[in-house]
Amino acid sequence: MRIGIITMHKVLNCGSALQAYALQRKLREMGYDSEIIDYKYLDKSGSTPSLKARVISFLREALFGFPVERMKCKFKAFRRRNLVLSKKTYDKKSIVKNPPQYDIYIAGSDQIWNPRFIGDDVNFLLAFAAPDARRISYASSIAAGAIEGSAKEVYSRHLSRFQAISVRERTGVGIVKELTGRDPAVCCDPTLLLGRDVWDELALQSKYRITEKYILVYALSYMFDPFPQIYGIVDKVQKTLGMKVVFLQGRAKDVFRPDSKLIKSAGPADFAYLLKHASFVITTSFHGATFALINDKPLIGVVDSKSASDSRIQSLLKSVSAQASIYDYRETPELDASALLSLKGNRDALDNLVSGSVKYLKDNLQ
Repeated sequence: MRIGIITMHKVLNCGSALQAYALQRKLREMGYDSEIIDYKYLDKSGSTPSLKARVISFLREALFGFPVERMKCKFKAFRRRNLVLSKKTYDKKSIVKNPPQYDIYIAGSDQIWNPRFIGDDVNFLLAFAAPDARRISYASSIAAGAIEGSAKEVYSRHLSRFQAISVRERTGVGIVKELTGRDPAVCCDPTLLLGRDVWDELALQSKYRITEKYILVYALSYMFDPFPQIYGIVDKVQKTLGMKVVFLQGRAKDVFRPDSKLIKSAGPADFAYLLKHASFVITTSFHGATFALINDKPLIGVVDSKSASDSRIQSLLKSVSAQASIYDYRETPELDASALLSLKGNRDALDNLVSGSVKYLKDNLQ
């Protein structure tokens, strides 16, 4: 039985790359022959930057030794070494004209159903597959409060053709129910399907070596902008724990912060290494939170409480009884060192979530 996975495996984001790897590896561990469909997803969101902005960006890149180009090289190496891709590469038109053939198609995790990102690209809804093809989704994330406007009919039509649907966040259950009349399963992110030993193995591919204890700060701003308020959390935790801070990605000005280190060119293996060795994690990233849980690290999941559209971190942390780890980016944690270091997920709850997700895969792939 051959399985074709469509997901955002080529996005320059560590979480996206690692969740694609994790789902494929888990399927192969279960004995299934799976490929990731090498689909060229073109994100056209946002406006074209001005000439001035492009010049400033180039100068900033040059100042830091062109970290984006170095990061791109790491991502290419990761995909070449760790992913099994389809022989053909497809774009939005070619995948419809000459679709890849599999026994089962899986629309796999990440924000593949977020209308803000995919726009009118219905290929993540498996629109390209034959009418009688077997379609299932695994932990697909909508990361929006609702599907609105003309997209509502499009999503409803294509999702109704799925034989099995699972979403990653509980907010997605109501949306799918409204669109299809069906109750989807809630499954964990693919990264949680793999044991810590697998991620330790990947971390060995990183060339980073940090010997002292550190707080890892992984704050992204594509869903909401937590800056500069998030520095209140960072400063408080650093003062309480007395550790160095490592900013992953971060902002250029972070290089000047005392007792801190800025890493701008991390690839997927570096991400696994930095989360494995951190003593505490502060993150706005969903996958920053998943890897903190995998490695049993204390964490603060930073959210925008005013946004009802992105509940990814809240849903994850609540599902593993780690509500105390959720902080609004404008809050400051008034906790002592012992209380901070106890901000962890419940291992039994996490194991139950994983086992239920594996059962969903087994039941729907047989």
